[in-house]
Amino acid sequence: MMHPVMAAPSSSVAAVVAALVGNAFVTTIKVIAFVLSGSGAMLSEAIHSAADTGNQVLLFLGLRRGAREADDRFHYGYGGERFVFGMLSAAGIFFIGCGVTLYHGVSSLLDPHMPELSPITFIVLGVAFVVEGSVLLFAIRTLSAQRGELPFFRHVRERADPAAVAILLEDGAAVLGLVLAAAGIILTQLTGDARWDAVGSILVGLILGLVAIYLVFENRELLLGRAAPAGVEDEFIAVLRARPSVRDVRDVKTRQLTPEAYKLKAELVLDERHLATQLDARVDADQRLDGDGRAAALHHISAAVVHIVAAEIQDIERAVRARIPQARHIDLELVDPTPEA
Repeated sequence: MMHPVMAAPSSSVAAVVAALVGNAFVTTIKVIAFVLSGSGAMLSEAIHSAADTGNQVLLFLGLRRGAREADDRFHYGYGGERFVFGMLSAAGIFFIGCGVTLYHGVSSLLDPHMPELSPITFIVLGVAFVVEGSVLLFAIRTLSAQRGELPFFRHVRERADPAAVAILLEDGAAVLGLVLAAAGIILTQLTGDARWDAVGSILVGLILGLVAIYLVFENRELLLGRAAPAGVEDEFIAVLRARPSVRDVRDVKTRQLTPEAYKLKAELVLDERHLATQLDARVDADQRLDGDGRAAALHHISAAVVHIVAAEIQDIERAVRARIPQARHIDLELVDPTPEA
């Protein structure tokens, strides 16, 4: 039976929407602050927030499109769209956020000029810090609510929704960027050297570059079909081996379709004695394989074997899903008990 790929958690969508609204507001006030002050670090921050806003639009589109159910064209659903849009978002961070910010920072370093500061500049930085910090805390709470018993950072590395991770990293970089921008502006005013403002801009760009590279590699692995998180394969094998009907388990493979949906595959060697016991309980004691009743008896026994094996496979799948709820697609292949060469 075909199972639709599970939709993205609503909490991830909420985190993306919160970040989108927050960054759109912050971008506006940073642009105003740059126009009033001429600070290179403030322009870098405005570019940073504008890039984040555009990236979060892409993440939102990816979550919405990736939540579509499987159809005749894509039997395993559209979950991979989340990773495609995640790659586009990471590219935006790298080329727009990092690239433009570094270019402006290096230009300001080569040709420094003193920014014109006013209390509005620091008010904007303070408001932006509160907004970005609130969005960051919301992202942290979102990931904490999804992690179950896993440590927070292990959940982020292995099982978290890439969209929520992107929000966590982008807003973490935004908060750190605000601190660096403020430090650059303050040091410029204290020393009278405008190069500090340019250094703040360059550091913001480098942070964005690191975030982008991490997100590119993360989404690349998921697009290629990364194995399910550590421990899932062992748990899958343990469930299979615990079945009295299974004599051996071979060629186990896993794939993470989305953070909420895994594909699990294994070859099974069934135990003939266990099946014989089940068959004995199902077939009438007076069935004989001789005389006129031979064909009818063979048909009766073969039908019983088919029903027993089918029921056992269904029971195994139910047992796997009870232990691994993300196991949306389970492929179990019966193989010859003869040992492989």
